[in-house]
Amino acid sequence: MNYEKLIQAFGLTYLKGPVQKTFIGDKFCIVDNFLSDSDSDNRVKMQTGKADIRFPIKISLGFCLYCKTGVVSARVQQKDYVVQEGGVLVIFAGNILESASLSDDCRLIYIAIDSDYMMTGIRTRYGRALRQWILRSTQPTLLYPKSDDVRNFERLCDCVRHIVDSGGWSDESESFCANYSDGVLAGFTSIYGNLLLNWAESASARTHEEQTREMTVAERVLYIFRNDVHSFSAKYRTVDYYAKRQNLSVRHFSRLITQTSGRKAHEIIKEYVILEAKSLLLTGRYSVREVADMLGFQNYSFFNRYFKSAVGRTPGDYIR
Repeated sequence: MNYEKLIQAFGLTYLKGPVQKTFIGDKFCIVDNFLSDSDSDNRVKMQTGKADIRFPIKISLGFCLYCKTGVVSARVQQKDYVVQEGGVLVIFAGNILESASLSDDCRLIYIAIDSDYMMTGIRTRYGRALRQWILRSTQPTLLYPKSDDVRNFERLCDCVRHIVDSGGWSDESESFCANYSDGVLAGFTSIYGNLLLNWAESASARTHEEQTREMTVAERVLYIFRNDVHSFSAKYRTVDYYAKRQNLSVRHFSRLITQTSGRKAHEIIKEYVILEAKSLLLTGRYSVREVADMLGFQNYSFFNRYFKSAVGRTPGDYIR
């Protein structure tokens, strides 16, 4: 997945008003529509239309979306998220995006960073802590930072955009430009990682432990079950496996899942396996046989039958 595809998937290409896009090679991208029409110049353009994207999409970049005004709606990892004014949605690589939409009055900042860089290129102590958070997180995180923190975030984004887009250093040698851009990105990600971690640990952003303590027993079982499915469904697709992980009988486990979600446990498992299959098929990088292998199916024929029973078409027909 490249930056432009993810930008289009979120509808950011079609934001109202002038849209700014700033890139640092293939490592970093920032998009916003904070400029007024009178401030726009020849690198900012108005765009209209609808995104030509086939969902679901498996995200291969780590990013966050800050909504200053308006509402952003997204379905990620089998869950619906609504980001309202002042909210920040953090989505990690590996998550599956099923849909996304923006209200007409959206003003937002969107940041995407190459996942490999986030795991290897951030050398500060904040970088290490950020990597641990990314490795532990299988679900998107919705945060509502304090107003002062948000203003600092806006200033940070404005500074890095101004430095990169000023372009004066681009006339230097290739090695100088590479070192310069890497230095800018290293400085940005260090501060950016610190902000994200502070927000996640703040009183307004509840920890995982607080969330699970406030849940009922059935809600907690469902929460853990969904996380387990996202982590292990390529290898384990029986309800029995997930019930044992929570030390529950299959009967009791199944009753709790149905009671909380309104759906049967095996339906939730199959839904996610099919989402994974669709997202891999739509990349165009893998054959049907390769996708079957990646998802742990015993053979190609069984994967075909499994997919067709859920979608109504074979994987090959679905791609076409």
